[in-house]
Amino acid sequence: MDIAVGDRIAHDFSVSADDMRGFAALSGDTSLVHVDADFARARGFDDVIVYGGLMLAQLSYVVGMKLPGPTGTSTRWTIDYRGPLYVGEAATIEFEVVGVSPGTGLIDGKYRIRTAGRLIASGTTQSLMPTDPDRP
Repeated sequence: MDIAVGDRIAHDFSVSADDMRGFAALSGDTSLVHVDADFARARGFDDVIVYGGLMLAQLSYVVGMKLPGPTGTSTRWTIDYRGPLYVGEAATIEFEVVGVSPGTGLIDGKYRIRTAGRLIASGTTQSLMPTDPDRP
């Protein structure tokens, strides 16, 4: 797979109440802003907000399966949260390759997570492409 600066992919997703319960059980994170609607509303949110870890799980899908894909290895991610994502909202990760170094095999990317015209989060990624010629 040839990867070039400017390559892009968009991935649509939403997070369900079951996803939220599963993440809380797996992580042990029962922070009130994620599990108590009254608490979240008292803090200025419309409802409980989606765990950042669940958004990063969607980014993992994009980087691990799409671009650079299953033969790459993530080496760095950053994320800046800009606004809340709510359970059931349709969201999109927009990912773009912004740097490719054939000498080191490093691929730099940037992404944004958006919903309904709002920026939810943005950040960068870096991945290492293996040089094993027996792998696609």
